[in-house]
Amino acid sequence: MKKRIGAVILAAGTARRMGRQKLLLPLGGQPLLAHVLQAVLALAWKDCIAVIGEPEAELAALCGQYSIRTVVNPDRQTGQSSSVRLALSHLSNELDGILFLLGDQPLLSPLLLKALTERFSELGDNRSIVVPYFQGRRRNPVLFGSSWRSQLAALQGDQGGRELIEKNPQWVNRIVWEEEQSFLDADTWEDYELLKKISSLYPFG
Repeated sequence: MKKRIGAVILAAGTARRMGRQKLLLPLGGQPLLAHVLQAVLALAWKDCIAVIGEPEAELAALCGQYSIRTVVNPDRQTGQSSSVRLALSHLSNELDGILFLLGDQPLLSPLLLKALTERFSELGDNRSIVVPYFQGRRRNPVLFGSSWRSQLAALQGDQGGRELIEKNPQWVNRIVWEEEQSFLDADTWEDYELLKKISSLYPFG
């Protein structure tokens, strides 16, 4: 049976390592975040929300172009868990699972998102956690079944659901994904330059 899955785009980071707002940097003729939004919109979601920071107006307007609603995280300096908690408080209670995506992975493939959601539906258990792996390492995005909602809402500090994944291996279902581009992010300026180089070789659209 097809599961009711929501999507959360985490786009409220402070970009400490980059030293500037990175989600609005140009990439392939569009803001970096726009590519993530487009990948998300390639699938149908029961609910979808982006958690944003500053500049609030520009980020909200960009998400609005894709009809993705936003919520501003005033506590983003305390870490990623604050964005997770905020998103959960605004999401539908009718979801079977929630996919958490990072706003700075612009080469994210919709095929990966489809694989994650389809695996979750196949498992048919809302205690499942579906995680992509590349070269033996855990990557993002991650899909948590709704049974973990209260534990996710109790997270503190600068972490997502990593602790839940590590402490509950019996519920973790791995998807081995051999294409690295989906997992490349823009943590540093060097990362951004690499993304520009790769996107010039494989143009968007």
